[in-house]
Amino acid sequence: MQLWYPGAARKPLGTQTEPKIGTPRVLIFHTMSGYLAGTDSWFRRDGYAGTESHFGVGGSWDKGLDGAVWQWQALDRKADAQYGGNAYATSVETSDGAKSGVPWTAKQLEALIDLGEWWCRQTGNPAKLVTSSSGRGFGYHSQFAAWNRSGHVCPGTARVKQLKERVIPEVARRLASGSDPTEAIVKKLPTLARGAKPGEDMQTLRALLLARSHPEVKTIEGGFDDVVEKAVRALQQWGGIKEDGVVGEATWRILLLRERK
Repeated sequence: MQLWYPGAARKPLGTQTEPKIGTPRVLIFHTMSGYLAGTDSWFRRDGYAGTESHFGVGGSWDKGLDGAVWQWQALDRKADAQYGGNAYATSVETSDGAKSGVPWTAKQLEALIDLGEWWCRQTGNPAKLVTSSSGRGFGYHSQFAAWNRSGHVCPGTARVKQLKERVIPEVARRLASGSDPTEAIVKKLPTLARGAKPGEDMQTLRALLLARSHPEVKTIEGGFDDVVEKAVRALQQWGGIKEDGVVGEATWRILLLRERK
């Protein structure tokens, strides 16, 4: 099971203190009642000792982040976002720009479908709405009292409708077709080369290099420097592709799809 979604910018909250939950069985959808960056700042105040979600998805009200996916917690660790569900659930917060009741944007829907498909393939759970808190599949925060002790309506009527009528059916269709979701992610990633500035795509690249045991890349922060180029060339040599130090589709594919020997 992959623990970090390749379509997300990795945003760990510091030293890991949350217990492992193994393979999650429910993907629970939330609305963060605000903005992606603001929620990130709130989570960072207390790190893993406070409240956090596994994923966050930006909307059109988040400047340049409509459909962007951020991951704060690994898939096999607890995230404190849904009370009794924390011990077995994956949580995904979705921004609303502090506009209560708005539906997900088209790009948010696309991002949630991609994420949902990946999650099902990693966990082995079906693309269906759970009918009890003990079920396997997709759910939403206000669905059961065990997940929502305060009794609020998160993620809201419009988004629950989209979950039922758009997200779940499309994820189920993709699972039945047998397509590989990682290929779709590869197509969306930009070409990165020496001189690329720090940002979400560089964080993703650096995190993947770290995960593939390139110790010279010591942090996910930073741009495309000499150290990153050296690691990319070593990866390309290992993968049997052109050693040009440029991260295009072929290099992304190796990073996301192939295990390191």
